[in-house]
Amino acid sequence: MSGPNGELTPGPGAKIIPLMPGVARPSGGRREELRTAVLQVLGHLVIEKVPADQRSPLFDQAAELLDEAGWGLDELYAAAAGGPERSALFRALGLET
Repeated sequence: MSGPNGELTPGPGAKIIPLMPGVARPSGGRREELRTAVLQVLGHLVIEKVPADQRSPLFDQAAELLDEAGWGLDELYAAAAGGPERSALFRALGLET
């Protein structure tokens, strides 16, 4: 439908799906590569800096995912150590297998 100024407006009962920026979640082998990159970024943030020439090709995408998760450094440190915290992080990022 068109509004009075020619702009598009949804009709009655129309479902509006908001567009949200975000990082696409891969599947299969690419998911495993991204999980590995997330672990590398975790280590980079809370343990030891990873030199740029040694970073995964997915390092930046993994960093964006972690930023999107909104976890604090204490939570990221616990996830870097492994265990249930790491599983919880992967679930939050949509990377749980």
